[in-house]
Amino acid sequence: MLRDPEAHWPPEILERSVVEARAAGRRLVLLASPEAINEVLLNQDGAFPRARLHDRMLGASYGDNLLRGDQADWRRQRRQLLQPFNASGAEAPEARIALACERIADEWAAAGDGAPVDVIRDARRLTLDSLWRCFFCDEASAGSVEPLVEATARAIDGHESAALTAHLADLEPLTGLAVERERIRLEAQGAGEAAIDANTMLLFLHAGHDNVAAALAWILWLLAENPEWQARVRDEWRGRSATGFDAGAFPVAGAVISETLRLYPPIMHLIREASRDLEVDGETVPGGFTTVLSLYALHRNRQWWEAPDAFRPERFLDGPSDLRRRLLWAPFGTGPRGCVGSAFARTELIVAMGTILDRLELLPGPGGGMRCRVDFVLRPEGRAAVTARRIGGKAAGGR
Repeated sequence: MLRDPEAHWPPEILERSVVEARAAGRRLVLLASPEAINEVLLNQDGAFPRARLHDRMLGASYGDNLLRGDQADWRRQRRQLLQPFNASGAEAPEARIALACERIADEWAAAGDGAPVDVIRDARRLTLDSLWRCFFCDEASAGSVEPLVEATARAIDGHESAALTAHLADLEPLTGLAVERERIRLEAQGAGEAAIDANTMLLFLHAGHDNVAAALAWILWLLAENPEWQARVRDEWRGRSATGFDAGAFPVAGAVISETLRLYPPIMHLIREASRDLEVDGETVPGGFTTVLSLYALHRNRQWWEAPDAFRPERFLDGPSDLRRRLLWAPFGTGPRGCVGSAFARTELIVAMGTILDRLELLPGPGGGMRCRVDFVLRPEGRAAVTARRIGGKAAGGR
């Protein structure tokens, strides 16, 4: 387990586009370039398949599901994973997300002004709550979601980032319930695609909340440390609600999300095998090499960013980005294997920020801030990094 995400790679990768390295006796080529993203992730010739090393490392965090397997199996599983996003419950999820956010805000307000809050744990509970409410609970069963959320959170917390498929029995009653609801929905629609299976449902629950929970925890901590941006997000949300939500109406919140994901991309590296030569910024990467596309290094590379380690959301307030700028920022990946839930994640993060900050002011906590925890996936750690107090005596939930 690493605490410094830069400790295990040559420091030159933060200043160059191509660096050769060795890891576990293997020769690697590290890439941190928009050109590399374009060539490796967006090419259609199959010349850069995902490396077995990538599957082993990522599988250790998320299990043997969508993240592994051959091309045909991957396409089938991806179609399965897209099914919940097409369900009727996901068409207007903002109000259900807001309920999950209000639940956490209620608890923080009840703890008393200035009380430290476990933002990492509660971000996880919030995102799990959102998933259950938006995708697997109808109106009649919405009242039973909280026990499901707490049971799921306990099962996941009990194994931390270990491969949860090894502990599927712990979640079998929960995933079984969700799978059955999805099967009934598909039958009602006359869908031909096979229903989502339990393993893929487990991935949906775990990976579908884990990265968003990490991003939300980083965001809330950064806003506690940067009160001017916290105030701007709060002002942007003031007088609005999740009803009639339009993500484009919240450019400040969107910029905060983008800058946080630039600094702390959940997936730090994408590992590919190069079956042909690759030209990157005037340098040739020979075919046969294992190539490591480092999103972390791309996002903090001195060639592309001014003050790359600073939190500056204004970078993303300049209007639409050109292609090169967009490929400088790729926390969700891109191309055919890009994140299936990126739009939902952005909606969830905006609603969470607005709902919480409309009721509470966040301040730095006594715990000394957050630190990185790296086991291929980049996660936050550190308790009591944030404290909360009510704004003007306003109770959580707007009551």
